[in-house]
Amino acid sequence: MATRYHIEEMRNGLKIRVRHEMLWWEPVVAAGIAGVVVWFVSTTFFGGRWKFIFSGIAAVMSLVASIRQKRAQLTITNVEFLTEGNFSKRFRSGQTVCTGNVRWLEYQEGAGSEDPANEHGGLYAVTTSGKVCLLPFLTEMETTKVIGEIERRFPGLADRSILII
Repeated sequence: MATRYHIEEMRNGLKIRVRHEMLWWEPVVAAGIAGVVVWFVSTTFFGGRWKFIFSGIAAVMSLVASIRQKRAQLTITNVEFLTEGNFSKRFRSGQTVCTGNVRWLEYQEGAGSEDPANEHGGLYAVTTSGKVCLLPFLTEMETTKVIGEIERRFPGLADRSILII
């Protein structure tokens, strides 16, 4: 999987964009697995042509769903962090975190988290009420660079931020 990010200076803040692309073979494997699973299930419940139709539809739908590039955008001002993207249903309309509620920024590993909301690794804000994903798909080194840019642009936020890795 390849992840690319771009930091853009704005008049009143920062805008960080992340694109997450799968390798060419990952969608093909996902489609194959979906087709095989639906094939076995449909042979149990249906006969004849239906297993071909259902497994073909499942494979095509899986391929289309996995080819789509995942994107996220974090807009930072002196009052808020606004995360938007297509990588999770709850981020399509945007997620806002007030800077006054942020204790520090940190990198967090993905997968293996007990909280399903924290399934993506990347930049997280530790707030007064828990952890919030601000920018997914970043590595530890990329997250450190992003936190450095945020601290450079908003020194007041850096006074109370701690980088934890």
